[in-house]
Amino acid sequence: MFRKPKLLPTVKLKHLDLISTNEVDYAKTMTEISGYKNTWFRKKANFLKKFSANFVLINSYRNLDIVNLEESKDCKIKRPDNIDFISFQAMCEVQALLGDGFSEDESIQDKMATAIAIATFESHKGLDYDSEGKDFKKYISKILDSDLIQMIGLFNWISKSLEESAKMWSERFSSVHVEDEDYEMANGDRMSQFNVLQTVKQICSEFNVPFKEAWLMSYNLVQTNSYANATSSKIQDDVRILKEVKMNAKRNKQ
Repeated sequence: MFRKPKLLPTVKLKHLDLISTNEVDYAKTMTEISGYKNTWFRKKANFLKKFSANFVLINSYRNLDIVNLEESKDCKIKRPDNIDFISFQAMCEVQALLGDGFSEDESIQDKMATAIAIATFESHKGLDYDSEGKDFKKYISKILDSDLIQMIGLFNWISKSLEESAKMWSERFSSVHVEDEDYEMANGDRMSQFNVLQTVKQICSEFNVPFKEAWLMSYNLVQTNSYANATSSKIQDDVRILKEVKMNAKRNKQ
């Protein structure tokens, strides 16, 4: 478990880009992380002591194994008990955000903060998810101003949970997939680009709710409903096959 050097300031998520570069600007970390003031120059010995402590602090964070950093029990951000409990819209957006990983030309801290905010907004704030709302944008700022270690651990939980959720639902839907050679020969997989829209339209129809409300339904409910429909289709197809087998057997006897 990581232990921050005593009597030193807490590094926050908003400092991640600053301390994770190849060439760290230690002068900047002195002002933005360690609270450096010009008055420190009046006491050179004290300044050198603080600079040395700041150097130790920054490098202790740079040496972290962030990939394997686990969720902290002291985390101040309340997360959902299960990632599938977030709204369908939130799940679609966080999946899209993290789908391509991290690129060199984007801010790691901003992308992490946004992902954490999307995944925890409803559970932490108790409000409907709205990526364009003022509350959500303020919440991202709160995430950025939170303890770096806690936020990395929370982000790792979110990433792992998303992978587990995707794998679970993929296995479930694969088990009830109905093979249709004609559909595949006609390149029916082109319709996959409309999966989200079709799912929302289906929810509106089957639950008799408006478009906006359908987006806010839990991802777990949406997926369970789709899985139930897929299972029903699979059963009907299996019944059709059984009937055909029986009819062929009957014809052969005659």
